[in-house]
Amino acid sequence: MKKLFIILLTCCSLSLAQYGYGVVPGAVIEETDNGAINYSQGIITANGIGAIPEYAVNAGQARAMAIRAAKVDARRQLVEMVNGITLTSETTMRNRMADEVVKESVSGVIRGAYQVGETRYLSDTSVELTMAVSMSGISEVITPSIGFAEPTAAGGAVTPVLSTTAVEPTAAAVTGIIIDARGLGIRPAMAPKIMDQNMGTIYGPGNYTREYAVTNGVAGYSKSLEAAQEDMRVKGSPLVVKAVSVSGANRTDVVIANADVMKINQANSANNVLRDCRVLFLLD
Repeated sequence: MKKLFIILLTCCSLSLAQYGYGVVPGAVIEETDNGAINYSQGIITANGIGAIPEYAVNAGQARAMAIRAAKVDARRQLVEMVNGITLTSETTMRNRMADEVVKESVSGVIRGAYQVGETRYLSDTSVELTMAVSMSGISEVITPSIGFAEPTAAGGAVTPVLSTTAVEPTAAAVTGIIIDARGLGIRPAMAPKIMDQNMGTIYGPGNYTREYAVTNGVAGYSKSLEAAQEDMRVKGSPLVVKAVSVSGANRTDVVIANADVMKINQANSANNVLRDCRVLFLLD
């Protein structure tokens, strides 16, 4: 049974040992019995267990073979983790994996998975370890080559403008967009959209470049406004906009008030915040 949960710094020690990387405060993680999808940091992890074969001739060979078996098992679990990823308001990775070309390409990404954390030696002499893949590798496979905004001549990068005041940022100073969707039951996805109240798309593939979508992810996620404001995706003077509802069968897209559309468009015109995927969603 999948569940979303918030990782607090005071109870991180077990997660750090299990998943092998530091978890940021307010991280949005979808956990299963065998691994986790960290939507905030763009990492998919899975645990694998390997038993020592009876035909091993010595302790060194036994350990090596058990570790190899654990990695094979972890990669098999990663396939299941990837299958469970929500892509858009209407599709999941399981839908896309029905395409044999996509399936084989994703399998190639998973074959390149790397171990995180230490190998764990269990009391029954088997071993357990954690393997990980970056969501950007999966995104590279499934993201089409057309239909996206063109990069700017300078590459589209924007240097965050740090602010020490509490005033609402002007369009010229906005370094990102935070969509506060708490209380609406939104679910994380690899390619969420922002819609206006007429169901027009404010933020979708035509608004951002493929390069940024693949490298940085279409959007970030957090369960804490304070943590979101410190996220490098939007850090500086982010504009915070309250979502009014959720859209789509998978509940991944948000609807904002038409009055806020102009604020976002002005910020994008001044700083390319949409083009560079400087968008972060707050959820429960």
